[in-house]
Amino acid sequence: MKKILLSLAVIAVGFSAQSQVIAAGVSPASIAGNYNFTWADPGGGDWGTPDFLVPGTFIQGCLEMSEDGTTGTNPQGNPISQEACFPLTNSAANGNDMTGKIAVCYRNTCEFGAKALNCQNAGAIGVIIVNRDPEVIEMGGGADGASVTIPVIMLSSTDGATLIAEMANGCVDMLIGNKTGLFADDAGVTKGATLFSKKTGVLSQLSTSAAEFNFDIGTRIYNYGTNDQANMTITASIDGPSGNVYSEAVTLPAVVSGDSVDVDPTSALTFPQFSLAAYPDGEYILTYDLDLGIADEYDADNTVSGAFNVQDSVYALAPFDAAGVPVQNNGFRPGTNTSTFSDCIVFDDPNGSRVGITGLYFQALGNAVDLSGEEIAIYCYRWEDVFTDVNDAALAFDNLNPVAGGFYYYPSDLQGETVYGAFTAPVVLEDNQRFLFCAQTVNLEVFLGFNDDIDYTWNLNYYAQPLGPIENDGAYFAAGFGADIIPSVGAKMVDAATIGLDENGTIEGSAYPNPAKDLVTIAIETSEDATIVVTDLSGKIVMNDVLSFANGESTVNIADLQSGMYIFNVTLANGLSSQFNVAKK
Repeated sequence: MKKILLSLAVIAVGFSAQSQVIAAGVSPASIAGNYNFTWADPGGGDWGTPDFLVPGTFIQGCLEMSEDGTTGTNPQGNPISQEACFPLTNSAANGNDMTGKIAVCYRNTCEFGAKALNCQNAGAIGVIIVNRDPEVIEMGGGADGASVTIPVIMLSSTDGATLIAEMANGCVDMLIGNKTGLFADDAGVTKGATLFSKKTGVLSQLSTSAAEFNFDIGTRIYNYGTNDQANMTITASIDGPSGNVYSEAVTLPAVVSGDSVDVDPTSALTFPQFSLAAYPDGEYILTYDLDLGIADEYDADNTVSGAFNVQDSVYALAPFDAAGVPVQNNGFRPGTNTSTFSDCIVFDDPNGSRVGITGLYFQALGNAVDLSGEEIAIYCYRWEDVFTDVNDAALAFDNLNPVAGGFYYYPSDLQGETVYGAFTAPVVLEDNQRFLFCAQTVNLEVFLGFNDDIDYTWNLNYYAQPLGPIENDGAYFAAGFGADIIPSVGAKMVDAATIGLDENGTIEGSAYPNPAKDLVTIAIETSEDATIVVTDLSGKIVMNDVLSFANGESTVNIADLQSGMYIFNVTLANGLSSQFNVAKK
């Protein structure tokens, strides 16, 4: 029984839990803002780097590409000479002077510590290692890490490419480290300590009144500066398709240096709940603005915002693009993965039966893999385990019954693009019933799309409901990669009344228990005999048999199958069929 509430240990770990530790673009404006990163932590014992958890530990400077003169390109298509695996050809004469600069190099062939030491020896004040994948990882120092005394961070391949492209136009100035105490007057808010809408894709069919859709407003205000602040005001506002629909300001008490204050429904200071009598279709943007009453010396964190979209066709948790579908800004997969990997989102609504699901939006990114012809499986599971919230000991994934499924085959190399895969047949959802919508890959070189532009950490702590579980080799993890990294899965929805019965030659049914060890019961409202064809995820047939139903149920013995995921295809004598995904323990 899987009752895992903590995040799975993954490749993409180590995001800063300390809100004052930043890797921020200062200038030009096109790269300004905070980036997700990991750093070489001296607490691990194999780095001699500065400790970013110490207030005031930071560097700031222009970025400079490393260059060691090696010929050739690496598998990612980047110059091997820019991996910093050998002493750098460092001089102002060749336009590659590291002195006083933050060095940038690519990850690939040599140890992180070796790269950092070569950059340090060339005069760099810090190092940015650009990952070869669209995510960030923890970095071991290796043989040379203990000799590295300058800060070292890692950025994702996507963020790294953005910065490197801008470097061609001149100085890219970055501030990296702990800004607590760096400025006299400096306060801020963070996405990780802020309440947002419960979802980004709000279905109009399920939001016809204030009672059907509403959410609480709240945030935490930090005083990072050395001065106490006595005149701060925090304002929450929501602008919708017809203009401003919510605006509330709270005057804060004095906040001493290094302290914080909360404004939320659990605190003495509160905002009114957001709700409307009716929700016109369109984009709504929730913004929190902090005003110190005086000039803030680092105002890049004085505002946080998050959007949600009211419409009748897409349910999602990740941000939307201009086309009205969820988008990714990073790709992830578990570091321990050896077979199947799924990213999922949870659906549960008191009026769920008003809508039906026809398929899923999702994204994939290949690790030097062309996605042309790549197969992604898509599923809608009825999550039948009964539990109250993420703190309930009964939380489990023992009863996931697939009610819809299908496969998507990439027509071309659509790296990172949002695509749509249709289920074999649509299905009507149910009131007050949890469902999981999942995209799954079996290719170890394929990363699925996630988005960290919105952070649901406070939402998860406040509402205590699962959001974006993941599946790793048949095991499910309720918190996924963390509430700050949300699967960019979206469900395409239609009005339930538009879904006809058996219009695609299918019949509803279920398979349980799931996962199963030896016996699986197939439940279909029939007394006819049926054939069952069981395939593994590669399409290989592992079982072909005849089923006899009694009282609408038939038992299948899978004791001889290897552990893993299988597809059950059941066809009745009258031609109707059902398909189930079953995990063998």
